[in-house]
Amino acid sequence: MEIFILIILTLIVLCFVLHRYCYPYCMGLRGKKFLYKKLFLNEDEKRKEVLATFHTITANRFTDKEAIDYFMKEKGLQLMSITPGTPLKLKYYLSFPTKVDLSYFEKVNFNEMFINYRAGSIKKV
Repeated sequence: MEIFILIILTLIVLCFVLHRYCYPYCMGLRGKKFLYKKLFLNEDEKRKEVLATFHTITANRFTDKEAIDYFMKEKGLQLMSITPGTPLKLKYYLSFPTKVDLSYFEKVNFNEMFINYRAGSIKKV
């Protein structure tokens, strides 16, 4: 009987850890891949243009990975707010904070440069 209770408690703790930490992390990775495909449409040239513009705005203060992450989260939030039926994996990805902190003028320049950036429509796949 004691072993049965110990097994049950171990399974409960394991389920809690998986649900609390592993599931959001995995869904965030899937959301990042999903949004990357939607924003860049598998074209490396668009990504390079975005990076060049972002580095011009911020004077090369951030790495390419941080710049793409910031761009994807900002545009993802914008597209999510205007598109009904946003996938859950995208919501998980956008819920994680970004490491980039832009000044007010950098944010204004960023929004001016990328306000009309075209991307594929975000719908459930």
